[in-house]
Amino acid sequence: MEMDKISFCENCLKDVEFEIRNEIVKVDLKDIVFTYGALVPYCKECGKELSISEINDLNIIKAYKAQKEALESRDGSY
Repeated sequence: MEMDKISFCENCLKDVEFEIRNEIVKVDLKDIVFTYGALVPYCKECGKELSISEINDLNIIKAYKAQKEALESRDGSY
């Protein structure tokens, strides 16, 4: 994924450089638990997590895929 490494930080209240870390996210829904690798952007100035729509969209896709795989392995169908 190619993008500018600058985004607005709601904590710093300015445009800042950020870094992207790979993190494992655990999702615990009512009837299923699964994990997926998420890309998480952090402000290089204050260290807080940023919200960047392109990255959020990718993480949603990763979460849906992980949920589908967990459901398939549990149910043996789909």
